[in-house]
Amino acid sequence: MSWRDRIAIAAALAALVAASFAMRWGVLSASPYPLGVDGFFYPIEVRSLLEHAALQYPASPLTFWWMAPFALVTDPITGAKLGAALGGALIALPAFGVGARIGKSTGAGLVAAALAATSAGSAYLSIEFVKQGIGLTVALAALWLVLRALETPSRGRVIAALVGFVATLLAHKLAAGVLVAIGLPAAIAEARTRLRGRRLLYALLAGGVAALVLLVLGLAAPQRFASITDLRLFAHLVTTTPRWTDPALATRYFTLTMEHEALIGAGLAIAAAVALVLVRDRRPSEKVTAWAFVALAALIGLPFLDVGDPQGLAFRLRVAAFVPLAMCGAVAAGAIKLPRQTEVLAAVAVVLALRGLHERTEGRIVAHPALVAGAMAAGDHVAPGQTIIVPERHIAFMVAWYSGKPVSLRPEAVPEAQRIRLVPLAFIGAGSPLEQAIDDARAAPGVAPPLGVHPRHEDGLVLIPEATWAWILARLPDRDRRHFARWPTI
Repeated sequence: MSWRDRIAIAAALAALVAASFAMRWGVLSASPYPLGVDGFFYPIEVRSLLEHAALQYPASPLTFWWMAPFALVTDPITGAKLGAALGGALIALPAFGVGARIGKSTGAGLVAAALAATSAGSAYLSIEFVKQGIGLTVALAALWLVLRALETPSRGRVIAALVGFVATLLAHKLAAGVLVAIGLPAAIAEARTRLRGRRLLYALLAGGVAALVLLVLGLAAPQRFASITDLRLFAHLVTTTPRWTDPALATRYFTLTMEHEALIGAGLAIAAAVALVLVRDRRPSEKVTAWAFVALAALIGLPFLDVGDPQGLAFRLRVAAFVPLAMCGAVAAGAIKLPRQTEVLAAVAVVLALRGLHERTEGRIVAHPALVAGAMAAGDHVAPGQTIIVPERHIAFMVAWYSGKPVSLRPEAVPEAQRIRLVPLAFIGAGSPLEQAIDDARAAPGVAPPLGVHPRHEDGLVLIPEATWAWILARLPDRDRRHFARWPTI
C-alpha cells in the first residue's frame, strides 16, 4: 500500500470518527443533565476520582480514568459526556483494523468501521451503557493487537496484546467476555499450527495460569471483574416465546428495536459463513476469528433470547449486536471480487456512514428539570448520618450527585435508625392506597409527616422517615403491604 493510500485511509477514518462523535455529542449535549438511567453515576465516579483518587462505587475503572482528563478541563458532567461520545466514536479504528484482517481487504475494513461507528446500538451505548460502549472499543482494539501478535510474534507485539487484554478487563465485563470468546479460539488455532513439544506445554501452562488469575480476580472483586456469580445471568437468557423481529428490549411499556441490528447481523452471518466456505486464503487465527463472529452474530440473532428484562444479559447482547454485524459485513464484503475492489467498498462505506449519521435518540431517558429540583431539595432535609433509601437507580444517583449524602437502593444493609425513604409518584401510584396512607400520615398526630420535595406535585417525590414508613405500611391492605414491604426496585 502506497503512502498516498495510507493517508487517504487515515483521513477517511478521522472523518468517520469526527462525524460519529458529532452525532453522539449532539444528543448528549442537548440536555444540561446526564442522560440515561445511570446517567448521574458517571459524573459521581469521575468527581470522586478527581477529588479522592478513588471511585465512590466499586466498578470497572477504565471508563472513569478515560473521562477524568475531560472532566479536569471542564466539569464532571461535561467530561463524562465528552468521554462517552469520543470513546464510542473511536470504535471505528479497531473495527477497521479487525475488519480489514478478517475481510482480507482495506475496503472491507472501511465497511466494518462505517457499520460500527454509525450503528444504532453503538449510539445507544454512548447514552445509556457507557462502560459497555467504551469497553467494546477497547475489546476490539485488543483483538486487533492479538491478531497482529499471532501473525508475527515479537516481544513488543505480545506485550501490546497483553496490555490490551488487561485494559479490556478493566473496562467492562461483557467486553472482556467477548474478547475471550473471540480471541482465545484464535490463539488456540494459531498455536496448533506453530507450537510443538515444550513450547506448546509452556503455552498451555500460561493459559492455565491466566485462567486462574481471572478466577481469583472475579472472586476478589466481583463488581469489577467477571465472576462465577455472573453465571446466573445465563439462567434467564432464553425464553420459549420467540420474537422474530429481534428487538433489543421488549417490555409491557415500550420496545427498543435498535433498527433490528440483531436481525441484520444474523443475515450477514449467513453471508459471511458462505464467504468463509468459498474463500479460504486466511490465516488460521483470522479464519477462526471470522467464524467466532459468525457464531456470535447467530447467537445474538436467535429469536428465543429473553429481551423482556432491562437488567438481563439478552438486552446487553442485543445492543452490542453491531459488533458482530460489522465484522460479518467485513467478511462478506471482502469476499466480493470486483475491479477496483477497494474503491468500490470505500464508496459503500461512505453510503453506510451517511445513512447512519443522523440524530439517534431511541431509548434516550432525559432527566426532567422538576425531578432534578426535587432531588436537589431532598438532601437539605436529610440529617447527618442518615442514608436515603431510593427504589429507582435513576433517582438514587441523581440524589447522590446533588446531595452528597449516602444513598442505597436496598434498606437491608442500613440500620433502621439511619434510614429515610425517598419515593417518586411512579412508585407510589396516583390514587393508590399508598398515596392515601401518605396523605393520612401528614395529618396524623405524633407521626413525623412525609415531606414532598417535588416542585410540581406534592407526591411527586416524597421523603418519609423510617418510623413513618412503618406506620404507613401497617395501614395498607394486605396485598399492598406485602408488595411495598419487599421494596421493589428498578
